Amino acid sequence: MNKLFDFLQSLKFTVLLLVLSMVLVFAGTLAQVDKGIWNVMDQYFRCYIALIDLPVFFPRDLNIPAIQIPFPGGFLLGWLLTFNLIAVHSQTFKVLATGGRRVAGIVVFALGVLVVVGVMFGWGTSSVAATEDDAFWRVFLRLGRGTLAAIALYAACVLLYRQRAGMVLLHGGILFLLIGEFFTALFAVEATMTIKEGETVNYLDRSQQLELSFTETSNPDFDTVTVIPQRLLKDGAEIDADALPFIVKVHHYMENSTRPQPLQSVPDQFKANYPQYEGFGSRLYIGESREVSGATGQRNAQAVDVELLERQTGKSLGRYILSLWMYPNFVNRSWEMPTNFTVDGKAYEAYFRFRREYAKAPSGNPYSIKLVDFVHEKYEGTQTPKDFASRILLVNEGDGVERELRIWMNNPLRYARRTFYQSGYLPDDGGTVLQVVRNDTWMIPYLSCMIVFVGMAAQFIQSFTRYLRRDV
Repeated sequence: MNKLFDFLQSLKFTVLLLVLSMVLVFAGTLAQVDKGIWNVMDQYFRCYIALIDLPVFFPRDLNIPAIQIPFPGGFLLGWLLTFNLIAVHSQTFKVLATGGRRVAGIVVFALGVLVVVGVMFGWGTSSVAATEDDAFWRVFLRLGRGTLAAIALYAACVLLYRQRAGMVLLHGGILFLLIGEFFTALFAVEATMTIKEGETVNYLDRSQQLELSFTETSNPDFDTVTVIPQRLLKDGAEIDADALPFIVKVHHYMENSTRPQPLQSVPDQFKANYPQYEGFGSRLYIGESREVSGATGQRNAQAVDVELLERQTGKSLGRYILSLWMYPNFVNRSWEMPTNFTVDGKAYEAYFRFRREYAKAPSGNPYSIKLVDFVHEKYEGTQTPKDFASRILLVNEGDGVERELRIWMNNPLRYARRTFYQSGYLPDDGGTVLQVVRNDTWMIPYLSCMIVFVGMAAQFIQSFTRYLRRDV
């Protein structure tokens, strides 16, 4: 055990981790030539064991075999760097306080941790936080709360470590940032909310996750929705959902699909093996396309080729191609192409779409957002955006919330543990696109920066004071 601890804190181990990290970053960067950024994140960084594609290191025209090389992933390297920092810290900085001084240091440290936790979970903030031209003071207030937490922790370090308090606090801030980034990668959720002017929306689109939805529209009073998550959409899979009167057979899942175009305009060689689809696929061509590079900033339009089978006999009820291109929120409401069909006298509407999450506050009560007005200003004589802003009405009847608020660039709304950023707009300025982020550790970078700053400042003052005394 002692040998393992010595190795963890050794210079060789630190250098090895840094080299492995640089190799992983290099490989992940090259991989974005062929793959979307989120696929690269999952395959290389947000995992313990990464599978590095050998061809990424070579020109693509060499046709290198598609071999995947196991390699330490981002999570594994991050934890090893954390253990290395803890090992070095425990060996280099030992607690010097004894007796009552040690007890006092532990008590003050516990109070500092309570302040940190309070700041992280919203101490001193409003439950519905929207700003009106106070971006500077908002950031200043966050840094101020972070500084208060850092000073409390520094006082504990002075009691426990004396002259080395600044260095201990500095290393603690870096360690806190590493751990915070790990939990951010695990639990942070990004979504979008697309709203036309005058429209009220009560759901979010989880843009990194997909689902196949079937909505029974026969009953005019309510719709029954059945969703099949992306992880089940494997080639050859047959999915039997109890709520559906048919079996969904997956012929092929596509990581990217072509933009729909009239079938008659497609060259014959592409139509030769094109399946006999029902619905839009009978008159539009939607084929598989190469995955979009993460470096382009474009999005992949995933698609799925499915066939509906009668549950008792296995008879085909129709084959359909469903693509993200058909989902209106993927194309900013430019297109709206639901696939409609009837089975056993019941009408259904199908979409391959972003995973839908209905908006709920921490209390469990649902809320909705109505776009009252959207403003898009441009610099005179150009098409360059100067400002775009959304005037919204936030309503949560269960919690007694009904407020009209303004969201604009760099001035988000914070509500229900989510932050709503002004991200984009619909064609002809007909509505807004809000980027919605849930990140319960969003205050950690502010806290870490101030902890590191206070530690560095204290260490500098101590060193400078010793220098002045020595010079005298």
